[in-house]
Order: sequence, then C-alpha cells, then structure tokens
Amino acid sequence: MSKADLETETRVSVLETQVDIIAGSVTKLEQKIDTNYATLHSRISDLRDDLRNDIDAKHEKIIDKLDAQTKASTEQHEAIAEKISAIEKWRYMMVGGSIVMGYILAHIKLDNLI
Repeated sequence: MSKADLETETRVSVLETQVDIIAGSVTKLEQKIDTNYATLHSRISDLRDDLRNDIDAKHEKIIDKLDAQTKASTEQHEAIAEKISAIEKWRYMMVGGSIVMGYILAHIKLDNLI
C-alpha cells in the first residue's frame, strides 16, 4: 500500500469516527428535544387546566353575586311597591273623603244652621 492510500484510509477512518460522534450527538439532541417537548406539553396542559378551573371558579362567584344582587333588587322593588300601594290607598281615601265632604257641603243649607 502506498502512502496516499494509507493517508486516505486514515482520513476515512477519522471521518467515520467523526460521523459516529455526530450521529451520537444528534441522537442525544433528539432525546433532549423529545424530553423538552414532553415537559413543555405537560406545562401547557397544566396551565390550561389551571386557567379553566380559575375561570370556572370566577364564573361561579359572578353567578352567585348576580343572584344575590337580583334577590336584593327584587326585595327592594317589593318594598317600593308596598309603599306606593299604601300611598295610593291613602290618596284614594283622601279623594273619596273630599268628594263626600264636597257633597255634604254642597247640599247643606247654611241658612238652617244659623
């Protein structure tokens, strides 16, 4: 074998070693990428679940507060309706009393009283 063939064989051997090292490095990188991808996917899923739970909890709180507000508003409206009803009754009694007093005063003869 000639020196050139020996040098070529050495170069090929070095290149094969380097290719094996690079292939090993690529395999390690693929494993790291897969691990990081799984970790990232897990974190995103956990975050999504936490957000959903948080949104659901806040939604329930809002619904409860709206229900409480509706109940308070209904009670206030009922109280106002009762007051208005009492005022209307009083008004109709006053109007009726005024009509009776007007009728009596219109038909009474003042000459007979003196």
